[in-house]
Amino acid sequence: MPDLSPQVILRLGAHSEKEYIEKTIQYFDGVIVGANLLEATPGATASLVFKLYGKGKRPYFIDPMTYAFGAYEDPSSGEMRTDLDWIKSEQKVRGGKKGETKRDFKSSYRKLSIAFGTPFSEALERAVAVNESDLSTERAVDGACKSVLDYQETRLQRVFREDKEAAPFADDLPSPAVLFAPYFYIEKTHAEELIRLNHALGLSSTRQSKKIPVHIVLCANRGLLTDARLSNRVIGNLKDCTPAGVWLWFSRFDEHLASKDELTAMRWWVEQLAPSMAVFNMHGSFFSLALSKVGMSGIAHGVGYGEQKNVVPVIGQSTPTVQYYVRSLHTKYSVPIIERSFSALGIETSDDFLSKVCDCLVCREIIGPNLNAFAQFGEIHYSTPISKRAAQTPAAAKRCRFHYLLNRFKEREYVRNASLADIAKGCDSVADEWSKTLVSGEIAHLKRWAKVLKSS
Repeated sequence: MPDLSPQVILRLGAHSEKEYIEKTIQYFDGVIVGANLLEATPGATASLVFKLYGKGKRPYFIDPMTYAFGAYEDPSSGEMRTDLDWIKSEQKVRGGKKGETKRDFKSSYRKLSIAFGTPFSEALERAVAVNESDLSTERAVDGACKSVLDYQETRLQRVFREDKEAAPFADDLPSPAVLFAPYFYIEKTHAEELIRLNHALGLSSTRQSKKIPVHIVLCANRGLLTDARLSNRVIGNLKDCTPAGVWLWFSRFDEHLASKDELTAMRWWVEQLAPSMAVFNMHGSFFSLALSKVGMSGIAHGVGYGEQKNVVPVIGQSTPTVQYYVRSLHTKYSVPIIERSFSALGIETSDDFLSKVCDCLVCREIIGPNLNAFAQFGEIHYSTPISKRAAQTPAAAKRCRFHYLLNRFKEREYVRNASLADIAKGCDSVADEWSKTLVSGEIAHLKRWAKVLKSS
């Protein structure tokens, strides 16, 4: 099995995150943008990609997000729904009474459906998800694949050509590094049909695109990961499609919380697919980086989140506190808990902290000679005079995000230069070292990772 040099692709979730991407892209291997964000802010997205390309010619990817037009699992009830309600929002009624709203499709997805054409546009017109019957003929499948592939290849250039000032630079915009085949979420109740549909879309896409490599996204419920029968079926289908790469995305799969069986299954998937194609984890953490030693090509995630992702987000959740990432533990914790662990780790000075926890540029600048300055990563305030609850300050959140990105770069370099045995041993030893601290109940993932990585 090849020992690869893993890549880390940053995902742009919103343009409020562009500062992080622009300042750290030099350390990473590219950026991936969701087609819904591209349709919401076409000019800003195209300009950002153009700017990033100029900074070292970093490759970019456009996720077509076609799964959004398929059936989805209601995160509150677990039931499957076909009403596409999760891509709707409350919107003002034009010409209506003050404050009058209606629930309608978000404009970004409506624009995207029009750009993709049939059957995506028809799905929004009838407010019913795309299903296998909509793509039951070879002609329908080929047409859908062609429009989705063409969109990824030409959308940014068209955005520039529509702007008088940007038009002269349209031909300077590069093509995306790869084209993603259309894909739909494989849910439990209709797994067989959805596996067939994704297979057909993959076959058509790889057949049509000759100039730019085609990658397939396997978007599936977490249960598929350990379902031996269906796993073998899907792996066989993927090999049959002969794509240049595959991106694994198992909804609700969190490498920190996953069982040993699930982690072992993820390793098995990589080992089965890597000899035939590049294998990425669409939302991965350090464990997937370590799997580069058995064939994983790389991972993608956001600027401070996204190491796991549910296909359908839980609506109405408040913005979580951006916690401090501990590189040796490969996960995040609250600042107070880390502070209360100092004594158990023998950390009494800032030099102790820099040698035992983190010596990245952000930590060096914030902490300096004063260990107490570490608290700045967890600063809280009342954002308004009438706020009832204190929340993390924007400055503290920014520090934590930049710290996280610099540490992910360090992790990638560590993995590139370490052996699989060294990585597993490191997980074991760090777990033992921190077992006497307040985070002792939240480091079990390290022992599970070590067991799976050590297995032959």
